[in-house]
Amino acid sequence: MKRSFLASLIAFAWISAVGGAQAQPAYPGERPVTLVVPFAPGGGTDILARLVAQKLGDRLHQSVIVDNKPGANGLLAMQSVERAKADGYTLLFGSSSTHVLAPLLSPDKQAIDSVRKKSVLVSMVAETPLALAVNAKSDIKTLDQFLQAARKKSTTFGTFGSGSSPHVLGELLAARTGAQLLHVAYKGSSPAITELRGGHTDSVFLTVAALSAQVEAKEIRPLAVTGPKRVQSLPDVPTFTEAGVAGLEDSGWFAIFAPAGSPGAALDRLHSGVSQVMALPEVQAKLLELGLQRSGVDRAQEATTWDRSIANVKKILQQVKIDDK
Repeated sequence: MKRSFLASLIAFAWISAVGGAQAQPAYPGERPVTLVVPFAPGGGTDILARLVAQKLGDRLHQSVIVDNKPGANGLLAMQSVERAKADGYTLLFGSSSTHVLAPLLSPDKQAIDSVRKKSVLVSMVAETPLALAVNAKSDIKTLDQFLQAARKKSTTFGTFGSGSSPHVLGELLAARTGAQLLHVAYKGSSPAITELRGGHTDSVFLTVAALSAQVEAKEIRPLAVTGPKRVQSLPDVPTFTEAGVAGLEDSGWFAIFAPAGSPGAALDRLHSGVSQVMALPEVQAKLLELGLQRSGVDRAQEATTWDRSIANVKKILQQVKIDDK
């Protein structure tokens, strides 16, 4: 009797366990996924995020909705995702600016540790190289000529904001070369380019994506690009290393993040989906158009990219003083 009762109890437990496992919905189930973008609609980041969201939804067989939450240099969007339920249904379209530069420039010395504890990297999306450029009417044709001139007199370089990646790297360029570079912060890339074309600033340090139309129209001349290799859309423009200045090999990047503690199965499915999306010919063509380059496809390697960016920016901030006000 006891043996029969015990056998029945074990059988019931096994059936319950199997039934419970079968009851777990497969990700992403019937719920849409939300991709939070920390910038306003219409910009380069938003355009890329919407492209990825659309194609990712096709692979997940579920809607991926873009939710724009601009403000506070991405902080509002980051906080909303960090507070969301860690179930794989709320993601952030982040970048090296939101997940490296902003926290390292924060007065809170624990900010970067907080970001690492509250966020998990789902997948890298694309690298965002920067370019130093002058007006096409300028007599300066090379980075060496630019630096020689900047050592003799103060030379302005415009960026899309104080504390931005190009601001930080511009200050590093000055520190490494002895150039007298004076930073001018604009409220975006467009006004910086307008000022350069009008002869009101000597140069700009912006993303290749922001400069692509003016470069193609031969209105501005790129002198060098950041990153370890040349940009596909600017094959004749050397990297800073090739042009004789080391230390600017780390490009910026876009990536998708989730709240820490999100299910591993969901993260694996999302990473696989993003990797497939970024390999699509139409997406590759859009990256080229935007001046972007595909990032890695191995999760461990991608996590190393995040770690390396943090380490590199920490070293840079030890060499230069950045006022992000």
